[in-house]
Amino acid sequence: MRLTRRGWNNVIIIGVLAFIAVIQLPGLIRARLTAPVASVPSPAVIPLFAPDRIIQRLLLPKMAFQHSVAGWESNPSITLDIATFIARWQTLAGTEVSEQQLVSLKSQLNTPRTVEAWLVGYSQPQRITAYQLPHFWLFNNGTGQWLAVTVDADFLFPPLSSKL
Repeated sequence: MRLTRRGWNNVIIIGVLAFIAVIQLPGLIRARLTAPVASVPSPAVIPLFAPDRIIQRLLLPKMAFQHSVAGWESNPSITLDIATFIARWQTLAGTEVSEQQLVSLKSQLNTPRTVEAWLVGYSQPQRITAYQLPHFWLFNNGTGQWLAVTVDADFLFPPLSSKL
């Protein structure tokens, strides 16, 4: 049996389509046979500060940071890049902690650290309560939300002799 040029073109087209089908077949079978998994809602990641709020002054338990015309200043004076440090706080976000989780953590909450963040355009500071737990920090952002944040202690509360 002799094929014309048009016949061979048809054979090549059918062969290419068959090859594509064979390559796609395992994925199609897998998609049909796997049952849809019920999606588990992931915990919400919530910023400590609303995106429109800018820190003007940050008061930590042993130090204070103030933004002035000349830039950021600290009291006591530290060698750490203060603008980077404030940016850490400004962008800090954590996983929301439910009331049930909070009740189970209550026995581990010892000495709180209070942070006051004075924000541009607000007459009252945002008061933040922080508890250090073995594997994470627990923050109350001042609006009743509790957040779990996993960072090193020096990331948020640098020691006074810090040379970061």
